[in-house]
Amino acid sequence: MADRISSLPDSILCDILSSLPTKEVVATSVLSKRWIFLWRSVPSFHFDYNHDKYKEACTHFLQSVDSFLLSRDREQPLHRFRLTFDSTLDQTICIKTWITAAVSGRVQHLDINCNRDIVMPSVFSCKTLVVLKLNSITVEDFSSVDLPLLKILYLNSVSLPRYLDLSQILSGCPNLEDLEVMGLACETKGKFNRLTKLVRASINENLLPLEIVKDVEVLLLNWVYQRNLDLDFDFQNLVQLELDLQANEDWLWVLKLLKHCPNLQSLVICIYKEALENMLGHIHKVFRHAFHHTLKHVVLKGTVVL
Repeated sequence: MADRISSLPDSILCDILSSLPTKEVVATSVLSKRWIFLWRSVPSFHFDYNHDKYKEACTHFLQSVDSFLLSRDREQPLHRFRLTFDSTLDQTICIKTWITAAVSGRVQHLDINCNRDIVMPSVFSCKTLVVLKLNSITVEDFSSVDLPLLKILYLNSVSLPRYLDLSQILSGCPNLEDLEVMGLACETKGKFNRLTKLVRASINENLLPLEIVKDVEVLLLNWVYQRNLDLDFDFQNLVQLELDLQANEDWLWVLKLLKHCPNLQSLVICIYKEALENMLGHIHKVFRHAFHHTLKHVVLKGTVVL
C-alpha cells in the first residue's frame, strides 16, 4: 500500500505535526529517512511537565527541551511556543532561556503556564506576537509595551512589576480583539484608552472600567459587584453576556446592566448552588425582564464551591 502521507509536501506535513505535542512530533523521526529531520522544521513547540516529585524526570525534561530548541531549523520562524511547567522545582533560568529563544525565533503565539515562583523575561516588546497567554507566572521588570500585531491577550494570575499600570499594557496593543484579565497583580490607576477593535472581553470588574469594553460583542464578567452603578453609556454591540455572581450580589445591578444592553441575545448567569433558593425572587425579575427584551437565550447555571 502506498504511503500517501509521506508523499505530501513538507509544508503540509509540518502543519499537521504542529497540532501534536513536541514529544510525539520528534518520535516521527523513526518512521523513515524522509521523516528523520522533518520535525526540525515544524513551526510549533508544545512542552508539558507536571511531575513534581521526581528530579530525574525533571532533568530529562529540561535536557529534552534544550535539545529540541537547539536542533530546530532557526531559519524557520516559530509560529507557536507553548509551555506548561507544573512543579515546585525552581527552573527559572531554563525557562527564561527558552522564552528568550522563542522571542528571538520571531514567535507569533506564546502560551506560558507555570507558577508565580517562576520569573519570566518580559515579552511585551515582541513585535511578532499575535497571541499572548500567560497563566500563573511572574514577569520581570520592563519599561515599555510594543505589541502592534497582538490580537489575543490572556493574563490569568500574573504578577507584574508594581510600578506598572494595566493601562500601559493595553495602550501598547492597538489591534487587540480578545482580552482576558483575571487575578492580575498590578496597579489599575492610569487612564485607559478605548479598545476600539475589541470583540470579546473576560474581566474582573475592578480591573477595568466597563466603558473601556463597551464596544465588545461578547462579555464575561467575573465577581461583578457594584451597588451604586451609574452607567451613562450602552453596550450597543453586545450580543452575548455571562455573569459570574456571588451570594451577596445586588440583583438590581444585573437589571440595571441589562437595560444598557439593547441588542443582547444570549444571557448566562452563573451562581453558587447553595445560594439559589435565597435568590429565586431576584432571578424571577431577571427572567421576567428577559421577556420584554431582545434576549433569545437565557441560562442559569449553578456552581459548586470547592
